[in-house]
Amino acid sequence: MKKTLYILGLIVLAIACEESFEPPPKALLEVKLVNADTLDKSVPVVTAYGVGLDSIWIDSVKTTSFRLQLGTESSSSFVLLFDSVADTLTIFHENELIFESAETGFYYQYKILDIEHTLHRIDDYEVTDSVVTKKWHENIQLYINPLPANGN
Repeated sequence: MKKTLYILGLIVLAIACEESFEPPPKALLEVKLVNADTLDKSVPVVTAYGVGLDSIWIDSVKTTSFRLQLGTESSSSFVLLFDSVADTLTIFHENELIFESAETGFYYQYKILDIEHTLHRIDDYEVTDSVVTKKWHENIQLYINPLPANGN
């Protein structure tokens, strides 16, 4: 009986002492797409690649908003395809390393300083909130031009 209680006590102790770690939160850039032509109600098919990364953030999704992960350098660049028409988007930002907790560790928070983009489908942009935090909300609006009448 003592051996059984001893073994059960060790099992309970091992389970109680097991460390559990949660992944740290992520501060993601929220992008909203707005048609530059107010009469155009179309929703583009979006694909997003990180420049210099082997990742596809979005793969052929019909949407008017999406999130992107910014890097730890002072700028992050993306290739965005709107209905197969490519544009590049470069976000210049400051990074701040934030301690969340002992369980989750650290995560980056960003402040948008400037944006550069090509002019194929992106007409203009507006920064609606320059601070990119773990609470996801709209940070920038991209005004996109409609596709030409011939579809190219």
